[in-house]
Amino acid sequence: MHSWIDVIAFYLAETADDPTNLGVLAQYGVLGVFAIILLVFAKISYKRETDRSDRLEAEVSRLNNVIMERDNQIMERAIPALTIATQAAQDATQLLISMQREQEMDLIRTRRDGPGRSRPGGDSR
Repeated sequence: MHSWIDVIAFYLAETADDPTNLGVLAQYGVLGVFAIILLVFAKISYKRETDRSDRLEAEVSRLNNVIMERDNQIMERAIPALTIATQAAQDATQLLISMQREQEMDLIRTRRDGPGRSRPGGDSR
């Protein structure tokens, strides 16, 4: 890291064409030097924080892309699996309906062909 004198010298050289040159502040003695140091610190801190913010935004963007890619991969596998599961549930429903229908038909045949145990109200005793 640079010493604060190097930083101030660099900042003064950088702002040489600026109409609000920091040399004016130096005319005020110690207070001017403190003002210069404060301005240099503020500029360096601002630059550091904006660089950090840019880095973090880039990282967030990269991680969002990674998450989206993984979501796409999962969806590519999940959609066919869900389609198969839905078809299996529909097939199972049809099988249960068919089995229930057969059971009802067997019950009707048993009542019809039974040895006279059927009563007019449909109640068998």
